[in-house]
Amino acid sequence: MTEVLVSTECFRQKEDAQFFGALNEIRFGQVSDQTIDYFMTRCFETDENLNTKYTRLFFRNMEVDVYNNKEMESIKQEGYWFYAKDVIKNPNIQCSFQIPTAVYLKIGAIVMLVRNINVEEALCNGTIGTVILIENNAVWVNMNKKEVKIECVKEEILNCSHAVVGSRFGLPLKLAFSFTVHKAQGSTMNKAVVQFNSKAFINSLYYVSLSRVCNTNDIFININNKLELRKIFKSITVDSDVLEFYKKYI
Repeated sequence: MTEVLVSTECFRQKEDAQFFGALNEIRFGQVSDQTIDYFMTRCFETDENLNTKYTRLFFRNMEVDVYNNKEMESIKQEGYWFYAKDVIKNPNIQCSFQIPTAVYLKIGAIVMLVRNINVEEALCNGTIGTVILIENNAVWVNMNKKEVKIECVKEEILNCSHAVVGSRFGLPLKLAFSFTVHKAQGSTMNKAVVQFNSKAFINSLYYVSLSRVCNTNDIFININNKLELRKIFKSITVDSDVLEFYKKYI
C-alpha cells in the first residue's frame, strides 16, 4: 500500500502571508484580479533601475546564455578557458554530463556549482558564488561567505548494470549571472529578477519563478508589456488530476 505524505506548512514565505496566498492562487490555477493587481506592483517594463547583481531567471536556456555572455563581456578582466576531458567507452551511447565541456571565467564572474563538493559545508549543486582568483587548474570562489578552492573533479555515467560507460574530468562550475527557472527549483534567493518576456513552456514554472524569494519586495518581474503580463496570469491553469489530488489529501 502506498503512503502519501503531503507537506502543508510554508517555510519560505511564512513571514509574508499575502505573498503566500497570492502564490497559492497561481499554484491552484485560480488567479483572481486582486492577485494580478498585487503582482503588477512588482512589474518593471525596463531593467534600467534593476540591480545587475540580482540573479536573473529565464524560461529558456538560449536566453540564459545570451545574458551570461553579455555580463561576461562587461567584466574588463582577462578571461581563462577550462576544458573538460572525456572518456567514452561506447561511442553509440550518448552521455549527458553536468560538468560543462568548457567554461570561460573571469575574476568577478558569478558562478554556480553543478556538482556536490562538500555537503556538510553547503557546497552543493546549485550553490552560487563569485570568482576571486583563477589558478592553472583551479578557481577560488567566494561561496557562503567563505573563500573556497574549486578544483576539477570526475563525473561518471553508469548504465543499468552500474557499469561506467563514460566519464568527464573537469571544473564543476557554470556561469550564473542568470539561469533557468527549471534550474532554480528548490533554491531560495535573496533577490530575483524573473524575465517574463518569453512564456514558460509549462504553467507550473510561473509558480516556481515567483516563489524563489521570501518576501514580495524581493521579486522583480521584467516584461516589455504590462498588458501581456495580465494575459499570462489569466491564462494560468492546472491539470485536473492535480486539483483532484489536492482535494483528496489537503
